[in-house]
Amino acid sequence: MFKNWKTDKETLQYLLSKGSFSFLFRMLAMVFSFISMWFITNFYGEAVYGTYTVALTVLQISTMVFALGIPNAFVSFAGSIDNIERLKGLLLKSGIIILISSLVPMLVFSFGSDFFSKTVFQKPSLFNYFLVVSFSVPFLIFHEIICYYFISVKKIISYGLFFYIFPSILFALFLVVFYYYNLTGFFTFLAYVSSLILTVISALFVLFHKKSEIIFPKIKSKEILKKSFPMMVSGVFLILLNWTDILMLGRIESESQIGIYNTAFKLGYLTLFFVVSMNVIIMPKVAELFHKNDFIEMKKVINRTTQIVIILTIPLALGIIFFSESILQLFGNGFIAGKSTLILITLGALFNAMTGNVDQILNMTNHQKTVRNIFFFGFLMNVALNLFLIPKYGIEGAALASLITNVVINVVFVIIIKKKLGFYTFM
Repeated sequence: MFKNWKTDKETLQYLLSKGSFSFLFRMLAMVFSFISMWFITNFYGEAVYGTYTVALTVLQISTMVFALGIPNAFVSFAGSIDNIERLKGLLLKSGIIILISSLVPMLVFSFGSDFFSKTVFQKPSLFNYFLVVSFSVPFLIFHEIICYYFISVKKIISYGLFFYIFPSILFALFLVVFYYYNLTGFFTFLAYVSSLILTVISALFVLFHKKSEIIFPKIKSKEILKKSFPMMVSGVFLILLNWTDILMLGRIESESQIGIYNTAFKLGYLTLFFVVSMNVIIMPKVAELFHKNDFIEMKKVINRTTQIVIILTIPLALGIIFFSESILQLFGNGFIAGKSTLILITLGALFNAMTGNVDQILNMTNHQKTVRNIFFFGFLMNVALNLFLIPKYGIEGAALASLITNVVINVVFVIIIKKKLGFYTFM
């Protein structure tokens, strides 16, 4: 696997120099994330964390749907644009589409908070959470596309600051302040949303505070949506793949069990740390090479990226598995019940990481419809497995469903990439 590394020094230098910043920022964000999670579980309790989790899941799915896949499509289009003024023009054009799209969730959740909280989730305490979701969706979408702009221009430091660091620090600060003033558990969710709103405002100021010429590229809104919509659908199914377990547990299990499962899920998905971090490096590079028809260099970049991820991920996954009980105990003795769940989730995430950035590779090479179809298949499989396994095995059943689904869909991705692009991601 490593026989060509000596001859690929330039590629490796690019990946490691850019990737190291991405690793660092993501690591710092995860530290803050787990501090925040620890703070909520220890000072507000498992039930509040469970409610927070359900609301966050709904918010993330809504953001994914009404972003219409435009952030990913933006990076793909950017591969053929080498002018900053035109990229900013594309950003503004995309922002107008997003603004119109986000009016839908604002109205739905504003007027439907009572219905969603009492009828859909049968948890009246979620009413205020859905009201917050209604006005926060557009901010989350703008946060994503602004950060993807920074990816497109290869400003990894700016991306890391606005995507990881600023929101994480602000979230932690808001949590401490709200708790100090004895505010209710609902304010944990408001703290999360407030941190992102302030980040978006700051990012917009950085991008547009200086007056400069903005050129709108000759890319029609119809073209943007034609490329982005399949990405949106596949993104929705990816979110559903990751969060179907929690949504179904939310209907069947108690808030405490949901809180335990979500903690195990987040810990297990630490295994995806390196593969997700490399997404911001590989996406613009693959898009650029695809537009240049340089498939030899593309194979080299993808192979070396995946190999680096494998080397770094295996020790991380083994550490989580062998020390699963001790790690869970940090969040309270009640979380030890999630040990088996954590191990199963970690194994699924490990297999996912070892196949590489498969979905984004296909998205950046105009195979977004294939990605959509694979994730749709995986979603249906995950729902079926959860319906069968959760009633019998509870949170362990949900984790097993996640493991099986991860293995199957990533095998399919690897086979499709070999067929479409002519090489395996890992060699």
